[in-house]
Amino acid sequence: MPHKILTIGGSDSLSGGGIQADLSTFSEYGFFGLSVITSLVTVTPTEFNIFPVDEHILITQLDSIATVDDLVAIKIGLLPNVSTVKLVANFIRLYPNIPIIVDPVMVFKENNAVNTKHMVEAICEYLLPLATIVTPNIAETEVIVGKTINTRENMIDAAKKIYQYGAKNIIIKGGKRLPGKKAVDILFNGKTVTVFKEDKILTSIPLNNGAGCTFSASLATCYIKSSGKIVESTKQAKKFVWQGIKHGVTIGKGYNVGNVWQGSSRRIDCE
Repeated sequence: MPHKILTIGGSDSLSGGGIQADLSTFSEYGFFGLSVITSLVTVTPTEFNIFPVDEHILITQLDSIATVDDLVAIKIGLLPNVSTVKLVANFIRLYPNIPIIVDPVMVFKENNAVNTKHMVEAICEYLLPLATIVTPNIAETEVIVGKTINTRENMIDAAKKIYQYGAKNIIIKGGKRLPGKKAVDILFNGKTVTVFKEDKILTSIPLNNGAGCTFSASLATCYIKSSGKIVESTKQAKKFVWQGIKHGVTIGKGYNVGNVWQGSSRRIDCE
């Protein structure tokens, strides 16, 4: 019987990120994925839209999941508004003894400054104190801490600041934002800083849509499989995402980005 793991987040019509990426990742690791959809995300070459799920429908989904008594972890992704953050926080309080992985997906071009401010405040107040691991990218980290991040030292300082909100482990994903040939991630567990490096993958069209969702979903499964070994889990998740980007999927003409492929590690193993 496979372990059951829950993802709470947005549905991505192109399946690069969101619920689709999470469920694909869980399956690759031999977990049975359950889901609660907070929003519907549609993408075209010219538009990016988020349609929040009606609050009653969200509550009904959460009530359905609450009947499951053997979840091993919960991964949280896109929460489209403050009321959703509060509902999800109240729900995960029912599970004080399992890992909670929070990927604070909140940096989108259509967000105005007021909405972003309120979302940051809600995530910091309601979600981060409950998080076993939080996994912001640099852009999301900048929004949380209110400072520009240009160096590894900036990342470390930001991780220490986010730790003060109550999350047990902070992983800041550097991606391609920092200069150099390596993609650098930072882990801070309240005591020590661990730096992870991997070669950047440079292609004419980046195939990294969904990298953040895939990383946090992979991290959730690795954390369970390793009985809570955060450093080893981060290494494995980073490797999984690297393979997914290297063997990513193009979408179509007009798109300047492609999708991470969660099945790529299995393909490499078969070869």
